[in-house]
Amino acid sequence: MAQGIFGLDRVYKKQVQNVKNNNFDSWPESATYGYFGGGYDGSDYVTTVDRIDFSNETLSLPGNNLTQARSGLAAVSSSSYGYFGGGNFPPSTPSILDTVDRIDFSNETTSAPGNNLPQARGYLAAVSSNSYGYFGGGFTPPYAATVDRIDFSNETTSAPGNNLPQARGRLAAVSSSSYGYFGGGFTPPYAATVDRIDFSNETTSAPGNNLPQARRDLAAVSSSSYGYFGGGFTPPAVATVDRIDFSNETFSAPGNDLSQARNGLAAVSSSSYGYFGGGQLPPNVATVDRLDFSNETTSAPGNDLSQARDGLAAVSGRASYRQKGSRTYGYFVGGDGDNPSPPPYDLAVATVDRLDFSNETFSSPGNNLPEARISLATVSSGYYGYFGGGRDPSVSPNIVDKVDRIDFSNETFSSLTHDLTQARLGLAAVSSNSYGYFGGGQTSNGTEPTVDRLDFFNETTSAPGNNLPQERFLLAAVSSSSYGYFGGGRRINPSFNSDRVERLDFSNETVSEPGENLTLVRYGLAAVSSSSYGYFGGGFNAGDDLTRVDRLDFSNETTSDIGDLPQARSGLAAVSSSSYGYFGGGETPSQNLNLDRVDRIDFSNDTLLLPGNNLPAAKESMGALSN
Repeated sequence: MAQGIFGLDRVYKKQVQNVKNNNFDSWPESATYGYFGGGYDGSDYVTTVDRIDFSNETLSLPGNNLTQARSGLAAVSSSSYGYFGGGNFPPSTPSILDTVDRIDFSNETTSAPGNNLPQARGYLAAVSSNSYGYFGGGFTPPYAATVDRIDFSNETTSAPGNNLPQARGRLAAVSSSSYGYFGGGFTPPYAATVDRIDFSNETTSAPGNNLPQARRDLAAVSSSSYGYFGGGFTPPAVATVDRIDFSNETFSAPGNDLSQARNGLAAVSSSSYGYFGGGQLPPNVATVDRLDFSNETTSAPGNDLSQARDGLAAVSGRASYRQKGSRTYGYFVGGDGDNPSPPPYDLAVATVDRLDFSNETFSSPGNNLPEARISLATVSSGYYGYFGGGRDPSVSPNIVDKVDRIDFSNETFSSLTHDLTQARLGLAAVSSNSYGYFGGGQTSNGTEPTVDRLDFFNETTSAPGNNLPQERFLLAAVSSSSYGYFGGGRRINPSFNSDRVERLDFSNETVSEPGENLTLVRYGLAAVSSSSYGYFGGGFNAGDDLTRVDRLDFSNETTSDIGDLPQARSGLAAVSSSSYGYFGGGETPSQNLNLDRVDRIDFSNDTLLLPGNNLPAAKESMGALSN
């Protein structure tokens, strides 16, 4: 998703002067629903999809079921879709399936995306990284060690080349941010084995610690710190809950088991709870048990599935009136409205201007930032937008670490309880499905390479450990489905401008140089992205405002000059719809003039033109983002 990233040369020049004069004072995204799909009700295989509303723990039928009845399937989810793969059908003469069904979280419709698993199998398990879903193990027959991958960016399926160390089916799986863990199952005999897949390189291994109890047909959920394997068949059916600590991969018993012994169940997670649903004793049951992640107690919330069944699968997602990527509006927020600029130079504003992508008109959503800020950065989870860092000239210290949030469903603003690890301005930001990353920036002590991570699941911030190789501020950034790219910028001491492009790998959070830089050294530029390209436009270098637009090809990471903005400027901001990118505002220091101008790039042919409607007021140093 394109990030509107900004940086302002005028802010830079005035801030450098202030520094020299010693005038400076130092979200999954939480899911809203869980979906239980398919299974066997004791007499027939079913297509049923049940929905649990995490806000009130009620169960209902969303109205759309799987395209094919089956049992023994598994499921993974991206930020926008859930995928149910594999399984068995029918009960009289069981056939093994490779079918993949998709549920769209934005409208809860189900469909067949067109690509199935490379190998038909049932009683498999699955885990998800930010970019891929992995289906592991299962029964073909015989039992298999196969791992198949679905690429969330294009829904193609393939075999990544590394399988589980041990063939087995009827297993369960959980995911941390870095690894997926496949636990238990049936080989035969019953297994306590735990295998690990490393999301950064897709290698599989045995971490060395297994489940305390061998069992099959169990289910699993995960919080941010732990994975929980519940229920299963030893024989007999058990209510056991075992916990894996993601920090050291050790197992323990948290002390509270399911309310009812059962096997063949499925499980989903919200940010606060795990829910285990269905299964059999025998007979089949519709029971839903709740595991509280805060104290690891288990209870029955009181609402069960619409249908007693076992062999079902489940995913968590966020159904919304607006799907991530649909990009209905662009928001230009905050900035410097001082024009022209005698002392005190900067007039920070909290204004929010909304661009409607359907008709390219501007309006006010009615709510502004909680405080005025200049030169901040933005990321989006698809349901919320986050504004981090920046400068507020009216307060001391005037460089801030604050993170504010806009709720796209009602366009209201609030402040997070967790701020950036370091106050800074002129930073840039990128986002994966699960995290937002704020990189670079300027503090009162100079420029920084710092990268902070915002977890969309729980809205906490932390330092993932890898920073930009080159410290700088007033840079810009774009995101592909797998990587974030930071381009351009300026360093204060020693002073130089940069054409550097650095890449953040979302799968392992390492930062490197992909090989090609921008075609022009500059800072104070802005950037947008389509699904295939990132575009870096405008900026400032050697006393001149620039018009140059560079295109970064995500497929091969090459950069090229594709043309010029109709007007040279720096300190601009940018947003993107699915079809166009919009560069708005900025300034021309040669004329000491802020701009309200908006230029549009057409992603289909890379043409640049003026669409006709400008910002309501001339501003620079804004933040910008799209929903």
